[in-house]
Amino acid sequence: MAISPINTSATAPVAANDSFGLITNYEAFLQLLTTQLKHQSPLEPMDTNQFTQQLVQFSAVEQAIKTNQNLEHLISVAAASNALGLVGYIGTTVTAEGSQTELSGGNAVWQFKSNAAGTADVIIRNSAGATVFTQTMAIPQGTHYFVWDGTMTNGAAALDGSYSVSISARDADGNAIAVDTLVNGVVDGVDLSGSEPLLRIGELTVPLSAVRTVAWQ
Repeated sequence: MAISPINTSATAPVAANDSFGLITNYEAFLQLLTTQLKHQSPLEPMDTNQFTQQLVQFSAVEQAIKTNQNLEHLISVAAASNALGLVGYIGTTVTAEGSQTELSGGNAVWQFKSNAAGTADVIIRNSAGATVFTQTMAIPQGTHYFVWDGTMTNGAAALDGSYSVSISARDADGNAIAVDTLVNGVVDGVDLSGSEPLLRIGELTVPLSAVRTVAWQ
């Protein structure tokens, strides 16, 4: 079971940097104001409206920075909350859109859904993209499973690892049939380092948005 750390480094320091810049500018403004007041002519006092306006502007910027800091804190809290929620996927069996799965112990399973009955050409490739197995078979309409025992077209046994499947189907008239391929497996980890959470199934990673179903074993 594994949970990768949440990536918040891109947003966390923004408000802090803005706050530092504001303090630096505000101190410079006060020094300039003090210098101008010391050297102003008593007979022609300076108009304080401009200083008042600048103070109001500094106050508005300060409030905006504080708002950003609060928002960044809320984002971090929300990310942590989502991480805790995603832990619930660990140990569940998920079905997700995808063509890649694991061959382990002479068993690899893909789920596919065909919009109509027909004939399908099944091609299995290894992680390097080389074709290791092909088969032509009849498929009915609906959702079904394709189980591969790891025997390659040349009769040798494939090594355990990642393999992908592609299924192209056609009906009796030769018209193409849409086929969706799905993978399933038990989630043993969660990766939160990217912009979208990834569920780990052995060596595979599945985007959370690709998950179709979730079930307890």
